[in-house]
Amino acid sequence: MVKPTAHTPEALVIAPVTNATRNAAFEFHRSTLGEFMLPVPPTTFQQMVEARQMVVVSRQGQIAGLCYVKPDGKELDAVPRWEFGGLHLVPGLRGRGLGTLLSAVAITAVTRADPKPVMGYVHRDNPAGMGLLVHGLGFVVTDQKVRLGPDDAPGHLRRDEAGFATAHVLRLPDAARAHLSDGLEHIGLDVDSPSVPVTLRSQ
Repeated sequence: MVKPTAHTPEALVIAPVTNATRNAAFEFHRSTLGEFMLPVPPTTFQQMVEARQMVVVSRQGQIAGLCYVKPDGKELDAVPRWEFGGLHLVPGLRGRGLGTLLSAVAITAVTRADPKPVMGYVHRDNPAGMGLLVHGLGFVVTDQKVRLGPDDAPGHLRRDEAGFATAHVLRLPDAARAHLSDGLEHIGLDVDSPSVPVTLRSQ
């Protein structure tokens, strides 16, 4: 996890999405969808905003990254879980540990209030996503997979020749979740604050 430092000209702010920033966050989400990310319907997006389950990173007043932790809708079994997902950063902020930091803030914020298990889903062709979850956040790969057929979310996701998109199911162990929370405290970030100023070292 990257540590905030004063030795950089780049100042960023991590904050939950509010009704005031909802439209800009939704537009950022829709404009950054790629072959590994599903769109969130407007109604679900609004529910996440109202429940403070979505966080963004802003640079000079403009949204530059977003991720969410929402109630899991995959229903693999009867156990209620959180679903981590939707992480995206603008190209200039990638590869600097900010995705891990933003994700840790989002996960810690929702699980402190309601410590349900956390799941993640990574498209089988997305090594960067797998690396973030496994190496950056401490998720572990399960033996479960999720498959979306040709008629599910048409126009999105990389698919095989038969039209199916397959994602690996991952879970976040309690020890890894505690480690993320401890790491935020160690570097002085308070996820209960309305916004968290962060400064990153120059590349």
